[in-house]
Amino acid sequence: MHSWLLNNYNYLKDLIDNDTLPNCLIITGNKSIGKDYLAKAIAGYYLEIKEKELLNNQNYKYISCEDGSKIIKIDQIRDIFEYVYLQTNKRLIYIKDGDKLNINGSNALLKIIEEPPKGTKFIITTNKIQSIIPTIKSRSAIVKCNNPTTDDINGYLESIEEVALDNYYVLSNLNSKYVNKKFYSEKFLIINDFFSEIDNYINSEDNIINISSKYSAYNIEQLINILLFTIINFQKSFLLKENSRFYDDNENFLKNYSSKKLEFIYDKLISIKKNINIIQNNETILFSIFILFKKTAISA
Repeated sequence: MHSWLLNNYNYLKDLIDNDTLPNCLIITGNKSIGKDYLAKAIAGYYLEIKEKELLNNQNYKYISCEDGSKIIKIDQIRDIFEYVYLQTNKRLIYIKDGDKLNINGSNALLKIIEEPPKGTKFIITTNKIQSIIPTIKSRSAIVKCNNPTTDDINGYLESIEEVALDNYYVLSNLNSKYVNKKFYSEKFLIINDFFSEIDNYINSEDNIINISSKYSAYNIEQLINILLFTIINFQKSFLLKENSRFYDDNENFLKNYSSKKLEFIYDKLISIKKNINIIQNNETILFSIFILFKKTAISA
């Protein structure tokens, strides 16, 4: 269990041990800090099985957005009705990213969690708890996950082989003097390279096709998230008139852009991100990103 989630984990274990786990539990907190990991650990503890055995256990049901969908469909919730009334002593239903339930799906879920069969528990995870309807929140216990500290992140980095590039709380520490530089240089070279390539393209006549091809194999949405995350942090420093550690430690070219220009780039990147599934060509998307930075640099 991640060190920053231990208090949450132990608290929920105590509830299970004392038979006081609520019918519906909402685990909330910022993106990419381990909510999914915590939810599955608690599910395994409640059902008294190993975490790796969950998916093959008839008393465990996992619900998330289906491939190609941005919402949890009402039919996925309706399927629960038949499932939850099958006889068993314990059952756990885990809904990942509950904020992606639309109003119909939320209302359908509400009917079940109001009076679930004995022994049936629900876990919902979300990083946007404000998007979950009030009636579900009022019938649930809410557990907020803490953000990892720098020490937590250092320990975490040493224990894994790869980290998703949109793990924002790791990204925010990448250029920090407090993070192990050896690990950083080995595992996150792609991030510095990406910013460097954009900067080189802006200030040279490099062939954009060659640069776009270089990154076409990467997860494009994650690369865009890196840019968005950096812009948000720089904007925060402008607004608060107080430099964050991330701002001070990061030396990429965006640091020299005005708040207005960063806002313009952010909006354009969001537009590009929304069209990823429509375009479905990584090189074309990357081409658009590089052109965006080239044009904004020229207009400076």
